[in-house]
Amino acid sequence: MKGQSEIARELQGMMAELRGKYHVKKIGIFGSYSSDRQTEKSDLDLVVEFEQPIGMMAFVHLRNMIADRLGIRVDLVTPDGLHPLIRDRVMHEVVYV
Repeated sequence: MKGQSEIARELQGMMAELRGKYHVKKIGIFGSYSSDRQTEKSDLDLVVEFEQPIGMMAFVHLRNMIADRLGIRVDLVTPDGLHPLIRDRVMHEVVYV
């Protein structure tokens, strides 16, 4: 099972494509993978910020592309997509790549 550092390296290796194709400004890991508490059943929680809006279809394509490349189920969210009651906690635990 991949850990946080390996996933961060793989995401960093994708950043040129993510910036060029999806206008990704920043992407970070949160949840169980951010503190290496993941299990075989864990999905990878990622928060992403964009240079410009990309639309729902491109957002879904981005999530699917990352999941396919990493071989892990991915839950992708923007900071504004986080519930207000957990946003601050999540944003403090994010490990940006």
